[in-house]
Amino acid sequence: MMKKTVQGLMALAVLLLSTGAAQARDLFQNMQLDVFVLGGGSTLVDAQNWQAAGVQYHSRLDHGTKFTVGVDVPYGKLLSIETAFSYGPNNLIVTNENVFPHVGVLYQANNYLGSMSGVVHAPWTLFHLRPYAEGGVEYDRFSPTPAAIALAYKQGFASVSTAIMNHNDKFGCNLGVGLDRKIMKRLTFRIDLRDHITGSPAFGIPPRPNVNSIAAFPVSGRANNIEYTAGIVIHLGKL
Repeated sequence: MMKKTVQGLMALAVLLLSTGAAQARDLFQNMQLDVFVLGGGSTLVDAQNWQAAGVQYHSRLDHGTKFTVGVDVPYGKLLSIETAFSYGPNNLIVTNENVFPHVGVLYQANNYLGSMSGVVHAPWTLFHLRPYAEGGVEYDRFSPTPAAIALAYKQGFASVSTAIMNHNDKFGCNLGVGLDRKIMKRLTFRIDLRDHITGSPAFGIPPRPNVNSIAAFPVSGRANNIEYTAGIVIHLGKL
């Protein structure tokens, strides 16, 4: 009796495992997944004018390159949800407007961006190009490099002789449009234009001096980071 019971349990286990493997195989075969890699530029300017110790200053963020990787999961033929990570430099430049010629001090900085967006694809193509529109939420980190932190600490920031810079984390949103051009069965060329909207970064420097800092960076408002990128999309799973 015991032997037959063990054999029965083993047969049931094999059946369950084979059924689970078949379901996993069917799930993989029916899965659709797009992986994309894009590269291009970023125009995060965020020009600001402000005063410190009675001196007029101008600050802006420099243009930079941008590299993006992400995954897009289709839901039907028109809608998809994508998650992406972007990285690229956007250096901070601070200029004393009372000194001529105007030569800015450059603090090297990078922008790290994680986003989740909904993408709506057009139901038609024009000259083999399929347009899409997109919008979503994101989390940005504006981070000075170690060289920039050392420069601010040793030589100061704006009107002060020493300052402590740090990263700034901002929630934001993004809106954009793009074009897809199918090259091969599993390969598509993509052009993407997107505006990433966040609050103006201050790199950890407070808007006015406080007990922890004598430096001040009184910037506020909205920063628009318009990215223009292009690259490839690899289609995985069922087509």
